[in-house]
Amino acid sequence: MILTVGDSVCWGQGLKEEHKFDFLVATAKSIQFQRTAHSGAIIGTSKDTSTVIEPGEIPLGLPSVWQQVLTPRDWSQVELVLLNGGINDVSLSRILSPATSASQLASWIDQFCDKEMQELLEATAGKLTVPGARIAVIGYYPILSFQSGQTPIQFQSLLEIHGVATHSVLASSQFSLLDLVPQVIDNCLAFWQKSNVALQAAVDAANATLGRTACVFVKLPFAEQNALWAPHSLLWELTPLLLPEDEVSDPREKVCQILYGDVVHIPQWVQCVRASLGHPRVEGAARIASAVLAAL
Repeated sequence: MILTVGDSVCWGQGLKEEHKFDFLVATAKSIQFQRTAHSGAIIGTSKDTSTVIEPGEIPLGLPSVWQQVLTPRDWSQVELVLLNGGINDVSLSRILSPATSASQLASWIDQFCDKEMQELLEATAGKLTVPGARIAVIGYYPILSFQSGQTPIQFQSLLEIHGVATHSVLASSQFSLLDLVPQVIDNCLAFWQKSNVALQAAVDAANATLGRTACVFVKLPFAEQNALWAPHSLLWELTPLLLPEDEVSDPREKVCQILYGDVVHIPQWVQCVRASLGHPRVEGAARIASAVLAAL
């Protein structure tokens, strides 16, 4: 059996079931699978105790990846774990904030994508009982790049979904949204590149501690041209009316309305409805599946 744990990338945000990468991997290997990954999940800690569970399309930090791993189950059937995590611990609001410095971002990446991930991998490997069972750690991709051709309103929408201020009352006459673009893109590229290095380091360190190759890092075949609004984007974007374009936007919006359909929760509603923005679309998920199969 394949067990999928992690955040929205492993959940397959915005995708129909038959297009999710773990479904494609399981189909190719003719094996059953189980998915507990969900949108918004943080790595968290082994002491997390949240019991609130919403549909996987709804961005929520908990249950954490640690909780997903520690949930009681029959590990004697698990041959492969598909796992990711780190971006929600670092926080998209930090990555997309022009106020985040390179040194701050590097420190958070090291903490969560390397140190915290290593601890999680060692605990997960300790659960495996099937001889030769593996853990495939899925990497991330560039959200924005210097090949992205976003309009100001598209850029503003991306930032506002994640709670990043896009105007300044104190400096309204001098403030320009376009001035933020280079720093935000630098942060996106830095997270993509440095998280790959950190996740590989976590895999190497976990394998060294375990004394066997239980974990393998899957670097995704995405490039700058595949970022949001780039020439060959592999990510869900927004329609000209700033509506989500993914495959499951209608049922997700119905749940978002139930959870956040009042004046008090407008920011949460907007984030919920547009949650697919920046996640791999059908072709992107297929590439992830191919990368996983090649790595194994």
